Amino acid sequence: MLAWKYFLMILGIVLFGSAGALVAYDIYLSEQLRRLLSRGKTNESGKGLKACPPRSSLRNVLTWKPSFLGGSAGQGFR
Repeated sequence: MLAWKYFLMILGIVLFGSAGALVAYDIYLSEQLRRLLSRGKTNESGKGLKACPPRSSLRNVLTWKPSFLGGSAGQGFR
């Protein structure tokens, strides 16, 4: 019973730690997204900043590559 107690305590600590790591990673990803979305904006004067080229269409992002080795249809997208 003592080993079971310590096992469950360690498991609880690991679960809380992984939840905290997921929250920290989510905050990191949101900061990266905010930085990428604000990259093309200019300040009030617009001096010294270049405009971003237009984004490619969704057609260029999703390309179909047929998989002849017996994989599922979703594995062909890249």
